Amino acid sequence: MMEVKHLSLAYGKHVLCSDISFHIGKGECLLLAGPNGCGKSTLLKTLATERRILIPTNIPKVKGFTVEEFVRTGCFQESNWAGRLNAESERRLQGALDLLGLRAQARQDISTLSDGEFQKACIAVSLTRRADILLLDEPTAFLDVGNRIMVLKTLREIARKTGMGILFSSHDLHDSLSAAHRILAFTPDGRFLESTKENRLDVLQAAFPEWKDTLYSAKA
Repeated sequence: MMEVKHLSLAYGKHVLCSDISFHIGKGECLLLAGPNGCGKSTLLKTLATERRILIPTNIPKVKGFTVEEFVRTGCFQESNWAGRLNAESERRLQGALDLLGLRAQARQDISTLSDGEFQKACIAVSLTRRADILLLDEPTAFLDVGNRIMVLKTLREIARKTGMGILFSSHDLHDSLSAAHRILAFTPDGRFLESTKENRLDVLQAAFPEWKDTLYSAKA
């Protein structure tokens, strides 16, 4: 579904990693991990295209828009002069509301949503577009435990139900492991590793060697 080979990643003149190779299969949800400043956000921005959608962070909850109106902004380019969508775009819009469990809140003002529900609405905006891959940079940052788990479960469900590939970064390793099929990780010595389903914790240990005991406690 997406394959990257021997990508060199730099920030200005500073090379972050000189050999990045990985693949994302259909319906896979992958965690991108690594210490601060290693290049996670830069990689996600580099991968973004029209069909690989990077979901923006820090979107404000502007009072005066319903959830459906907010989600509808994702396909505004497909609307006609009267602001109406064609049947296919409308189907994707309504499908995104259903898939994200936002049907009951469709007429609710977005300013009244919890942070977790609003994050789901932001994901729904991206689902209205014709994407193959969803890219998310710290989608659970600043969420409480309940909302964090809800968003992570949602990502896994989107991958399973739509066949889309999902790549998300996070420092919340324990909860993220429950959502991720596999792991991509930057290591302190400048390597980039791709796990299988079986060696996810080994890859995380290589990225965070000081967390060995903590990481392996998640296996129990």
